[in-house]
Amino acid sequence: MLQSTVPLEVQPRPLLATVGAYVRLTKPRVIELLLVTAVPPMVLAQQGLPRLSLIAAVVIGGALAAGGANTINCWIERDRDQLMRRTHNRPLPQGEIVPARALAFGVGLNIVAFVLLASVANLLAASLTLSATLFYVFV
Repeated sequence: MLQSTVPLEVQPRPLLATVGAYVRLTKPRVIELLLVTAVPPMVLAQQGLPRLSLIAAVVIGGALAAGGANTINCWIERDRDQLMRRTHNRPLPQGEIVPARALAFGVGLNIVAFVLLASVANLLAASLTLSATLFYVFV
């Protein structure tokens, strides 16, 4: 079993640096790649352009869900990330964010995504997005 070397306490940091650390947890570059594939199937299914409010909800909900899943993955992998050269500079191994707060942030992003998608798109879209998060995190 890996010995945790992640700092237990986080030193006070400027607000902008803290916000930046939370954004980095979401892995925005990965989210960009996922969102590129979200709208074209909507256009094909609608056989035209769907309502802009629906497109916005899907893009925002998808970004929130993906960011939440990525954040939870960072929380799970924080000890391993510290050992790898490619990942040791992520916010959790560097002690920029308290692990429990990172987990709460990731779960919170997924809750907001689910509520948004269920209310603007439909329950199926929200449920599939949640199942994708669970699959990514646990499988």
